[in-house]
Amino acid sequence: MIDFIGSDIGGTLTDKNGEISPRTRDVAARLPVSLCLVTGFNRHVAFSYRDQFKSENLYLIAQNGSFAYRGRELLFSNLLDAALVEDIVTFILSADCVARVFCTDNKVCCLVPDGYNRRIRRWDEPIYHYFNRPISEIPAQVIQVGIFEPVEIIRELIGPAAETFKEVCMEGPLLYGTHQWLEFNHPQAKKEHAFPRLLEMLGISLENAMYCGDNYNDLPLMKKVGYPVAVGDAVPEVRAIAKKVTAPGFTDGIAEFLAKEFRLKPGGQ
Repeated sequence: MIDFIGSDIGGTLTDKNGEISPRTRDVAARLPVSLCLVTGFNRHVAFSYRDQFKSENLYLIAQNGSFAYRGRELLFSNLLDAALVEDIVTFILSADCVARVFCTDNKVCCLVPDGYNRRIRRWDEPIYHYFNRPISEIPAQVIQVGIFEPVEIIRELIGPAAETFKEVCMEGPLLYGTHQWLEFNHPQAKKEHAFPRLLEMLGISLENAMYCGDNYNDLPLMKKVGYPVAVGDAVPEVRAIAKKVTAPGFTDGIAEFLAKEFRLKPGGQ
């Protein structure tokens, strides 16, 4: 029996344009159980997706577990220690990468190493800002620090980063087919920790929970829930552990699967 559904957003619920389709919104609104959006997106982006849903039973876990919400009500948060942030930023800059510091004021302070000559992807987003002062002068608490660089650079950094920062370091999703995130979060700010914590608060067992995903940062959580579901265009490792593989995410694969699983009548009947 499924009592609760969690789902990644990007690549799992989104269409080819990165939007939530009317079909997915309709199915989500008619589900007989609560739905939780579980994403690595920062709160600015996560809420822009959350607000597209009209469901009264909607929860949100943003930035891989740094925040959990019921509607707009904050249920819990996990923030990074200031001294640790300084160490992480120093590590990133010494690796000739941009340190992207996500803050509680919904801004991202980007520290760029001298001589950096690669294109800075996502730079045009309004929440991103250059920051050329000491990291200790950032005027807000830090949620997460991230690196977003070409895959080959991230692959070289994963080992040293994990050895230095251990459970704080997490491999993030591959995007555009060329770039990948390497993320530094509070040890409890991971999908596989935050989602079970939310279920415990609600009195729901992991065995009775479904989780839908597509990428590497979904794997640990999918291994914990009773009913892991993968979209057809998920990475092979995710498809391999899923109880069900749907049509591709960009074709409303999850929506069509949930409509059939919960026997939802067409047209909102």
